[in-house]
Amino acid sequence: MARREEKLKNISYIRVPQDLKVSFGSFKVDPDVKLPVERKEGKKSLDEKDITMESIIAGMITVVAYDEKNPSYEYYKAFINAVEPRTAEELNKAAIAKEQAKDYDFAEELFLAVYHLMPQSASAINLATLYSYRSVEEEEKKKNEDEADRYLVLAKNTLLDALSKLGENEDILKEISSFEGFLGNLESALSYGERYMKVASEGKAKEEMKEYLKKVRDNIESDEYFKAAYDFIMLDEPDKALDEIGKFLEKNNQVWNGHFLKAWALRKKGEYSKAKESLLECIRLGESNSDIYNELSICELEEGDRELAKTYLDTAVDLDGENLTAVSNLAYLHLMDDEFDQARYFLERARSVAENDLLIKDLIEIYEEKTGDRIGSVIKEEVQEEKEEEIMEKEHKCCHRHGEGKEEGHCCHRHEEGHECSHDHEEGHCCHGEGKEGHECSHDHESGHCCHHE
Repeated sequence: MARREEKLKNISYIRVPQDLKVSFGSFKVDPDVKLPVERKEGKKSLDEKDITMESIIAGMITVVAYDEKNPSYEYYKAFINAVEPRTAEELNKAAIAKEQAKDYDFAEELFLAVYHLMPQSASAINLATLYSYRSVEEEEKKKNEDEADRYLVLAKNTLLDALSKLGENEDILKEISSFEGFLGNLESALSYGERYMKVASEGKAKEEMKEYLKKVRDNIESDEYFKAAYDFIMLDEPDKALDEIGKFLEKNNQVWNGHFLKAWALRKKGEYSKAKESLLECIRLGESNSDIYNELSICELEEGDRELAKTYLDTAVDLDGENLTAVSNLAYLHLMDDEFDQARYFLERARSVAENDLLIKDLIEIYEEKTGDRIGSVIKEEVQEEKEEEIMEKEHKCCHRHGEGKEEGHCCHRHEEGHECSHDHEEGHCCHGEGKEGHECSHDHESGHCCHHE
C-alpha cells in the first residue's frame, strides 16, 4: 500500500496542445485528456526536459497498475497498447526477473500492470502466485500473520476477478480449485474442480485434475468420519466414535490425530492398554505434545502404575508449561500425596496461567488447610532452584477423581468454568494427507505454495 501511494504521488499530469493531432494507427491522442508523467526520483516538480514519451508511458503504467478508478484509466491502457504494443510482454519478463530476485514490491507493480493491460489467465495466475509467495514470506520470515492472510486474500481475489472477466476459463478454474484445496476449503475446491472438468480440454491436465478431485472427495469423506467420531466422544458414545474413527484411519493411518482420537475413545471405554497403544503410535508418527502425555498418564494411573503416570504428566508439563490441565493435575497429585513443596510449586505455576481459575482457588484452600501456610492473592515463586530441580526429578500422577461432577479423566478441570481439557479437538483436526502432491488440505503453508507451481 505504501508503495502504491508513493508511486502515485510521483506522477505529474500535463495537458497537450489543443491543436495537436497525433495518431498511432487507429488510436488518436485526445488533447482533452491530461497525460501522466513520472517524475525523476527525488524531484517534486516536473522539468520540461523530463517530458518524454518514455516518462509518459512510465506514468501511464503506474496509473494502470495502481489506480483503476482513474477517469482516464481505459484511455491510458489504449494509449500504451497503441504506442508500445509489446509493453505487456516486456513488463511480464521484467516482473518475472524481479520476482526471482525477490524484489516483490517492484514485481507486484509490474504484474499488476501486465494483468490490467492484458487480463488473461496467465497474467492473473502470475499475479496470484506472487501474492502467495509474499504470504509465505510474511508468515515464515517476518512472522506477520495478518499480512500473510492479507496476501492470501489478494491472491484469491485476483483469481476470482479473472474468472469474472474471462468467464469459465479452464486455467483459472483449475488454479482456484488448487488454491482452495491448499487453504483447506475442500468443498470449494471440489466445486471449482468440477466446473473445470466441464470445460477443460482433454489431456494430461484434465487427467491430473481427475485424480486430484478423487483425493479431495476422499478427504471430505474422511473429515466427516473424523468430525462424527469427535461428536460421539462428546456425547459419551465411545463405541460409535470408534466405528467412525476406524473408517478415518483406514485411509489415513499415518495421521497422528486420528490415533489420538481413537485413544481418547478407548480410554473413555476403560480399555486403557489399547488406548496406550494408540497414544504411543502418535509418538511413533512424530507427534509429541502435552495432551498425548496427559492421556498416557491417565491410562497408567488407571492401570495402577502411579509412578509412570507421574512421569508422563511431568513430561506433559515440560512440553507445555501453560497447559493448565497438566499443571493443575500435578499440583493436585502432590497435594494429595502431602508433597507440599512440589504442590506449592505447581500451584504457583497454575496461578500464573489462570489466576482466577476456581479449581486452582479450591486447591489453594486445601493446601492452606493442610499446611497452615497462607498463600497471598499474588503467588510468588518461593521454590529455590535446588529444590525445583529436586521437584522436577520426582514423578507425578493425574488427579483422577471420579464422581465429583468432573469430566472423566480430566477431573482437575471444571469444564463448566471454561477450562476444557486443552485437547483442542477442534473441527478440522484433519490436515490428513498434508504434503501429498500439494493438493490436500496442507494447513502448514509450506513455502512455495505448491498449488501454484505443481
